[in-house]
Amino acid sequence: MNQSTPLDDVPLRPVGMGSAAPQTSGMAITSLVLGCASFMCWIFTGLPAVILGIVALRQINRSNGRLTGDGLAIGGIVTGGVSCFLILPVMVALLLPAVQAAREAARRSMAMNNLKMISLGLLNYETANKTLPAAKGGAESQLSWRVHILPYMEEGGADLYAEFHLDEPWDSEHNRKLIAKMPQAYKDPADRLPDGETHYVAVTGPGTAFGDGTTGPSLRDFTDGLSRTITIVEADQGVLWTKPDDWQFDPNSPSNGVGNVRLGGFLAAMGDGSVQFIRSDTPPEALKALMTRDSDPQ
Repeated sequence: MNQSTPLDDVPLRPVGMGSAAPQTSGMAITSLVLGCASFMCWIFTGLPAVILGIVALRQINRSNGRLTGDGLAIGGIVTGGVSCFLILPVMVALLLPAVQAAREAARRSMAMNNLKMISLGLLNYETANKTLPAAKGGAESQLSWRVHILPYMEEGGADLYAEFHLDEPWDSEHNRKLIAKMPQAYKDPADRLPDGETHYVAVTGPGTAFGDGTTGPSLRDFTDGLSRTITIVEADQGVLWTKPDDWQFDPNSPSNGVGNVRLGGFLAAMGDGSVQFIRSDTPPEALKALMTRDSDPQ
């Protein structure tokens, strides 16, 4: 006869004492999904995939076996990293023109401001002396007009002008030392020129604003109108700012020597002090009219 075993004699297994099955890291899964999607979404999911994969690996390593999925995390890091690496040259290629355009716009704005300051210096000189300065300095000076308008400009121009020996040429032992003190208004915003050189030169030649450069022209001679006559241009070649060296206008080749400093044209100051951008495709006849103060002499 079978005897029943009392319940008290049956050994009981404590609940929860067995080892729980490890769980797959949800962050590792997300990393892999984002990494795979990055081949279509590029860096928008590739970078999060790399970040989540790294965090998931750290959590898995610190979980003491409670979390798995390190392979998934590594897969997310690799796929996300590959997509980021592949898209980087594309992003650079897309952004570089925009960055270059922004830099050129900033340089162009600075150059226009420089020309504006120079033009105001010329007009202030004319107000005080009734004529513009002679491009070559005149009969009593061998210094550029850029030196003679210093007292009529800002940036302590009057103090710098007082340091020059006006009865000596620009390359005398004393005056050469002052080349290094070139005012900011004459400097190239892109720093393409050696120290002491400038792109801003007067327009000289028969019929131009400064004529042959030996005498100071009167604004009354600008019969075409001050707003339609160019006085200063942004020349391709730099010149020492104190040297009476300027741009010789060639009516047979109106754009020779200008237009290569910036893309699409050059900056020019007009007789009224305004600054304009002259396009490279300006017709030669129109450019001739702008370069001369009396394009239709009687």
